[in-house]
Amino acid sequence: MLHLFSLLMSFYITVTTIPCLRWFANRIKLLDIPDNRKLHKTPVPRIGGMGIVAGAVMPILIWVEMTNELKAFLAGIIILLFFGVMDDLSNLNYREKFFGQILAMGVFLFIGKVFIINLGVWGTREIILPYWLAVPLTAFFIIGITNAINLSDGLDGLAGGVCVFIFSTLALLAFIDGRTPIMVCCLAIVGALLAFLRFNTFPASIFMGDTGSQFLGFSAAVICLFLTQSQSTAIARALPLIVLGFPIIDTITVMLERIYEGKSPFKPDLKHFHYRLLKLGFSHKDAVIFIYLIQALMVFLSIQLRYYPEIWVVSTYLSLVGLITSFFYLAHRRGWRLQEGAGIEKLWNRYITQEATLFLKNLSLNYIKVVLPLGLIWLAISSPLKLVEGGMVIFFMIFATLAARFVNQFAFKILFRLTSYALVMYLLLTSQKAAVFSLSYSPQLFHYIFWGSIGFSDLIYLFITRFKFLETNPLDYLILMLVMSIPFLPLAQVKVLHVGLVVGGMIVFLWTSEILIANQKKGFSPLYFSCFTATLILFLRYLVPQF
Repeated sequence: MLHLFSLLMSFYITVTTIPCLRWFANRIKLLDIPDNRKLHKTPVPRIGGMGIVAGAVMPILIWVEMTNELKAFLAGIIILLFFGVMDDLSNLNYREKFFGQILAMGVFLFIGKVFIINLGVWGTREIILPYWLAVPLTAFFIIGITNAINLSDGLDGLAGGVCVFIFSTLALLAFIDGRTPIMVCCLAIVGALLAFLRFNTFPASIFMGDTGSQFLGFSAAVICLFLTQSQSTAIARALPLIVLGFPIIDTITVMLERIYEGKSPFKPDLKHFHYRLLKLGFSHKDAVIFIYLIQALMVFLSIQLRYYPEIWVVSTYLSLVGLITSFFYLAHRRGWRLQEGAGIEKLWNRYITQEATLFLKNLSLNYIKVVLPLGLIWLAISSPLKLVEGGMVIFFMIFATLAARFVNQFAFKILFRLTSYALVMYLLLTSQKAAVFSLSYSPQLFHYIFWGSIGFSDLIYLFITRFKFLETNPLDYLILMLVMSIPFLPLAQVKVLHVGLVVGGMIVFLWTSEILIANQKKGFSPLYFSCFTATLILFLRYLVPQF
C-alpha cells in the first residue's frame, strides 16, 4: 500500500498547490503570452511545473531510502528546478538552458556514477563499453531525453499525458524487476501528473513550463538508467527506446529536418508532429488523443519485449519510426486532410445522442445519491468503535453543525464539510478489521467495491460535465493535512491498516460530496441525511453497546 499512498499523496499535494501557483502567476503577470507559434488565444500561467515537482518529490523524500544514486537524482532536479524557474521568469535562450541541463547531468553522473555501460547481448556477445565512451553516451542520453520531453510540450495535456504512459510503464517494469524504490518514484510522478492534467486538459488554465517539462524529461532518462543499467536486471538494455518512443522520434525528426533545410536545430517552428496533425485537420483534442494512442502502442510493445534480445527491441523501434515518419511524409506530399466531422469529439456528438449522454450523466449521479448514503450507514453499523474519543468528537462536531444550520448558512456549509470528512476518516480507520455487517467477505473487499464503484461513477459524471464541479476549495488543504498525517498517527492499530485505502476513500468522498452539494435541491439531501444518520448510529452504539 506504500506505493498507492505515494501516488495519492503526490496527487493531492499537486492538486492543492496548482491553484495557489495559478493565482500567484496571475498576480505577478507570470504568463505565457500568445504569439504566431502558439495556439492559445489568451495569456496562461506557466509555472504549473513547480506543482508537479512539489507533488512528486515530497513522497520520494518521505518514503524512499536515500542512496547515492537517489541523492544524485534529487540534486539534478534541484538544479533543473532553479533554471526552469529562471526560464519561466525571464525566457532563457537555448544556450542558458543547455548550461543548466549540462550542470544537472554532470552533478548526477559525478555523485550517482550511473552510466550506460552495458548495451546488452547482440547475437552471442554482450557489449560492455569502456568509461571513456560510456560517460559521453550517458550525457547525450540524459540531455537528449530532457529536451525531447521539453519539446513535446506543445498542446494542452500532451506532454503530461504522454509522461503518464511513460512513468506508469517504468513503474510496472520496476515492480516486475523487484525495484520498489524506483516504483515509488515513478508512481509519485504519475500522481502529480494526474493532478496537473486536471488543470492542463484543453482548454488549459495553467502550463507546466520548462520547470515541469525538463523535470519530467530528466526523471524519465535517469529512471531508465536505474532500470536498465543494474547488473542484476534482466530487462532489455535498449528498452528505453520504445518506452520513450514518441518524444524521441518527434525530436530527432524535427531536428534532422531543420538541419537539412540549413536552419538551426534549436530554432522553434511548426514542424513537430502535433502541429502537423493540426494541419491535417485534427482538432486540438483529437491530435492529443492520436498521440496518446501511438504512445500507448509503444507502452504495450515495451512490456511485451522487456526480456527480448536487443536486436528485437531495436528492430521494433525502427519499424515504428518508419511507420510514423512515412505516415506524416505521405500526408504532407499528398495533401491529406481529415474530412469535416470526422474528429473523435465530432463523431461522439454525431453517434452518441444527447439522450444517451444525459442518461449516463443521470445514471452516475443517481448511483452516487443512493449508494454513498447506504454505504456510510452500513459502515457505521459495522464499525467496532475502537476510537471512542474520536467518535465523540465527531458527534459534538455534528451537533455544532446542526446548531449552525439555524444560525448561519455559510458556517453550516463549512462545518458540515469538516464533520463529514472527519466521519468518513473515522469509518475508514475503524471498519477495516471487523467483518462488515451481514456480509461474509473481507471488509477490505467491501471498501474496494464500494469506493471504487463510486469513484468510477464520479469520473463518468465529471467527464460528461467537463469537471466543472471539481474546483479546488480551501477545505482541500484540510484534507491534505489529514491525509499526510495518517501514517504518523501514534496509534498502534493505525500502523497495520491499509493507509492507501483510507486516503483513496477520502479523496473519492471529497469529489462525491462536492458533486452532491453542487446538485443539491431544496428539500431532502441524501448526503446530509446519511452523515447525520451514521453519526447518530455511532452515538447510540456508544451509549448502548448492544445496539
